[in-house]
Parts: sequence; structure tokens; C-alpha cells
Amino acid sequence: MSAILGVHNTDLNHREVQGMGINFESAWQRNYDAVVGFLPQLFGALILLFIGYVAAKILENVVGRLLNAAHFDAALLKSPAGGMVERVFDRPSRFAAQLTFWLVFLGGVSLAISALEIRALNTFMGAIYAYLPHIVAAVAIFLVASAAASAAVTMITRILGRSPLARTLTTVAPSLIMSIAVFMMLNELRIAPEIVMITYTAIIGAVALGLALAFGLGGRDLAARLLEQAYTAGKKTASQAKRK
Repeated sequence: MSAILGVHNTDLNHREVQGMGINFESAWQRNYDAVVGFLPQLFGALILLFIGYVAAKILENVVGRLLNAAHFDAALLKSPAGGMVERVFDRPSRFAAQLTFWLVFLGGVSLAISALEIRALNTFMGAIYAYLPHIVAAVAIFLVASAAASAAVTMITRILGRSPLARTLTTVAPSLIMSIAVFMMLNELRIAPEIVMITYTAIIGAVALGLALAFGLGGRDLAARLLEQAYTAGKKTASQAKRK
């Protein structure tokens, strides 16, 4: 009886070992098939990534050369807002070229990740692409504000000439325009929007209150003199323009 039980147990152990071997072999085969099946997707993703990098580099060089040919840096840095621009960007044309590179290269990365068909990576790239328009809009706000500051100074100088009021306005106007632009950029980038809005409102309110108090508490005569000087300078500028 004991011999029969021993033979039975041995047979069971042999079957268990065989079953484990079969399970291990099938698991290894599934993993091997998965890796082999993934290789074409990986090669395709690498090819797309390489093409995206080359295209991004080419466009970066093209944009950089076009901006250099147009003397973009000199024109922007010579504007009244040039000092503020120079603090942010050493060479604005290089920044624009690098921005072009990263936008195009991210497109290549997105295509490569899509070829891999990995859901988590697709979700991550979707979040990045959802934020990119905010970055582009912030850069556009900065460029438009720089142009507006330069145009404001030119217009003030042509209208008011070299009067004291003109000198004051040509100093205040660019700073005010660029300050508003900074708050708009922060709001567009979704950087603490509530704090940015509260701070912006408080600063504008403080400036308005300060101006009201200054003119209300004895600044009326000064304002009248400044306006009279500005009016006189404007008339001289207009008469000189007519003579020409």
C-alpha cells in the first residue's frame, strides 16, 4: 500500500514539474513575441524622431538667418523697450530660432510616441501640447508689447516734442506697457492667476490713487504748466512740419 502511494506521489510531482516547465516556456514565448512585435514600432518611432530632429534643426537655421538678415536684434534692442528685452533675452533672434526648433522637434516626438502606441506617453504629450498655445501666446504678447512701447515713444515725441512732459511720458509709457504685458503673460501661462490678478489690480489702483492725490493736493498748477509746455512744443513741431 505504501509503495503504491509512493509511486502516486512521485507521478504527481513529475506532473507538477512538467506543468511548471510548460507554463514557464509559454510565458517566455509570450514575452519574446511581444518584444519582437514591438521592434517595428520602436524602429519606426526612432526614424520619426530622427526626421523631426533634422527638420527642426533646418528650420532653426532658416529662422535664425532670416532674423539676422532683417537685423531683428538691433531693431528690437534699439527700441525704448530694448533694455527690458535685453535683460530677458541676450539675443532675441536666437531665442526665436530655438523656440522654432523645440516646437518642430516636439511635433516629431509626438509622432514618435504615437507610433509606440503607449497610452501613458500619449496622455503626457497631449498635456504638453495643450499647454504649448499658452507659451506661444505669451511670447506674442511680449513682442506686441515691445512694438507698442516703441510706437508710443515715437508718437509722444512727434506730438509733444522735447517738452518736460514728453520726457516724462516717454519714460513712463514703455514701463507701463511692459508691466501690463508681464501680468498678461503670467496670466496666459496660468502661473498663479488669482495672485497675479489681485496684484495687478492693487498696483493699478495704487497708481490711480497716487495720481489723483498728487493732482488733488496741489499738483494742479504743475499739471497746467506741463500741459501748456506740451501744447507749445506741439505747436512748434506742427509748424516745423508744415514748413518742411
